[in-house]
Amino acid sequence: MTRTIGIDLGTTNSCVATIGADGIPVIINNKQGETTTPSVVSFVDAAEGGSRSVIGSPARRMAVTNPDQTIHGVKRFIGRRFEDEEVQALARTLSYQLAPAPNGDAWVRVGGIAMSPQEISALLLAELRTIAEQHFTGEVTEAIITVPAHFDNEQRKATKDAATIAGLKVRRLLNEPTAAALGFGAHRSEDKRYAVCDLGGGTFDVSIVNVEDGLIEVISTDGDLFLGGDDVDRAIIVALVDEFRAEQGIDLFDDPTALQRLNGEVRTAKHTLSEATVATMSLPYLSETEAGKRIDYKRTFMRRELETWAAPLIDRLEAPCLAALARCGLKASQVDAIILVGGMTRMPSVQAKISSIFGRPPLKVVNPDEIVSIGAATQAAILDGTVEGVVLLDVTSRAIGLSTNEQRYQQVIAKSAAVPTREHKIVSTTEDGQRELSIDVYEGEFPNPHDNRHLGRFVLGNLPDGRAGEVMLLVEFTVDVDGILRVSASDMATGRRPELRMVATAGLSRLEVSRMINSMADARKAGLV
Repeated sequence: MTRTIGIDLGTTNSCVATIGADGIPVIINNKQGETTTPSVVSFVDAAEGGSRSVIGSPARRMAVTNPDQTIHGVKRFIGRRFEDEEVQALARTLSYQLAPAPNGDAWVRVGGIAMSPQEISALLLAELRTIAEQHFTGEVTEAIITVPAHFDNEQRKATKDAATIAGLKVRRLLNEPTAAALGFGAHRSEDKRYAVCDLGGGTFDVSIVNVEDGLIEVISTDGDLFLGGDDVDRAIIVALVDEFRAEQGIDLFDDPTALQRLNGEVRTAKHTLSEATVATMSLPYLSETEAGKRIDYKRTFMRRELETWAAPLIDRLEAPCLAALARCGLKASQVDAIILVGGMTRMPSVQAKISSIFGRPPLKVVNPDEIVSIGAATQAAILDGTVEGVVLLDVTSRAIGLSTNEQRYQQVIAKSAAVPTREHKIVSTTEDGQRELSIDVYEGEFPNPHDNRHLGRFVLGNLPDGRAGEVMLLVEFTVDVDGILRVSASDMATGRRPELRMVATAGLSRLEVSRMINSMADARKAGLV
């Protein structure tokens, strides 16, 4: 029997769910009895060539004693370039190291060995797969995996690669706000228009969703890939480190162990302040002076301080919300209800900000950390036919276009186009006797191609002989239901397909994925993951 599970692969925490025989969603608890598993992987003895990994809550506890080999928040680097400004900004505050891959992707350095975010994510997915297999007492090989709606093409491909390495076939990549609408049960409610706001550990997404007679139609989406709970934590930590440096003359950023201890205490205090107005942080022997004098750290932390330090980040919630509304030509007053998803939506100032943007309080969601995985499991049930009468229609998160010979950017597929979709553009040679034509593919909407996200360079080769402009080619872009792009081309005169080569790209090669699949399979057999 083939089983499909629903997985929310989160920046901070991950969750796995299924639909029970009675049709009721079930969150599958991990070995610690928790409904969510921290998205943390700690490598034991990696510096000495060891390969055993510890995952989840035990790994999070090891962050203090093993900071440079404990990887957290890796979702923020999947499918990203090492030189990206946001990646470099994050790298300065990490306890572990980032390193550039040969193709320029952002990888993680563990014990002197560079590992791709896909490999780290695969370890997390393999753990979630194991949790599900223990629940079912049988093999699990398929999953619906959720991704931020604003994930680009490379990040989606990288997520699928991670699942493949973990031994999971991805039946569908489902946008997190869409999954949240399903998990909330919007398909069972009266016809409404929802704004689904998903603020988790690393990303913020907002989608405007129409629900009518079982049809869940996403009509626009926007987001911020570097806005989440981790950023709020970082803002607090920077403020406290600056304060500690001014008082003690010691920079905690130079001490990974102290930094990890502070990070854990900040996270606990932040959670406390969602309910209370004051929290106490206490860290005995956090550091010491040059003379060896012990420094204990104790501080009362007020909610108003948290809100002050987090205010610039909370203000960033507004732009994506307004952009999503503008994209579908709606006013905030035309939205019937707001659904808040993700652990950071428990923060009172987040709720207040979203309320002010849409002019009404959001609906109460009992389980904001689990609702996305429930939506993923529901989508699996829809595909299996056990939940009937529900149709999902989603949209692209970004415009996609091309540029030939470093010329102007031509948009091919518009942002918020319904998926799956296929569009085309006609390009032509620019020189007499030209036998190859290079096409650069981008995501974005800026007129200058270099202001957009470069996805890859394709070379159309073995073109027929002809004068400049006579050889005309039809280039087709297809975006599938997972939001992943495929490119093809044909000669307009003959219908023949020219040779199509990708010569510049990001992500893992098929050979690398194959190697990692074998490595993961061997590790599972040996009980190392």
